[in-house]
Amino acid sequence: MRLNRGFTLIELIMAMVVLAFISLGIGTYLQLGAQGYTETIHRERLQSEARFVIERLTREIRHAAPNSVSFNSGCLSFYPVYLTATYRNAPTGNEPLTVLVPPDEQQIALWDQALENDRVAVGFVSAGDYQADDADSMVITKVSKRPTMSDLSATLQLSQWLGDRSPGQRLYLFSRRVAFCQHGERLIRQINQEAGEVLTDKLNRFDVAVSGSGLNSNGLIHFDMTLTDPVSRESSDYSQSVQVINVL
Repeated sequence: MRLNRGFTLIELIMAMVVLAFISLGIGTYLQLGAQGYTETIHRERLQSEARFVIERLTREIRHAAPNSVSFNSGCLSFYPVYLTATYRNAPTGNEPLTVLVPPDEQQIALWDQALENDRVAVGFVSAGDYQADDADSMVITKVSKRPTMSDLSATLQLSQWLGDRSPGQRLYLFSRRVAFCQHGERLIRQINQEAGEVLTDKLNRFDVAVSGSGLNSNGLIHFDMTLTDPVSRESSDYSQSVQVINVL
């Protein structure tokens, strides 16, 4: 009668070694898959954050007052425009100024607000012109006639007239200075150097070049930045050029 034999010790060891290699391979495969998924998630988050920052910068810079953009000490600063108009004849002495506003309902609605003491830019050729003290700037003292959709003219009284320096006879009402500043790995949006909004905390590099400003051309702003994911340490470079739509 033939006896049934079991596995020998060597066969058991070989089987265990083979199973160990198979388990190690499966574990490595799952680990690589999970790692790849995690890296993809971090990469997508970094790309989404970069798109948000670029869109925010682009949208705000486009509506900057002409020749108001500057870049110093890691800060991109400018003065945003909220109302525009054109004029035909420059005032003399204390005469009021008559302007024509665009046929836009949102713009006309803003003219119904209190505009007294708001500052006006006409033909400013540098960012320093926007930083002048109130005594050296043009300020609205009275709005005696406000525009409507049927009558687009408005009449303003200014504190002073600094000269007809705009080739296109354009007038801009601008608000407080906005700055996007790099502080370490953060990009912060500030208004008049007050505590601001953090747009990203993954910033490694932020370089800006301002060109094309002048009397008859739109300003062109080009910025380069590098964002780095703090977990994967993966870095991505981004470049964007923005043209300021407002001209003198």
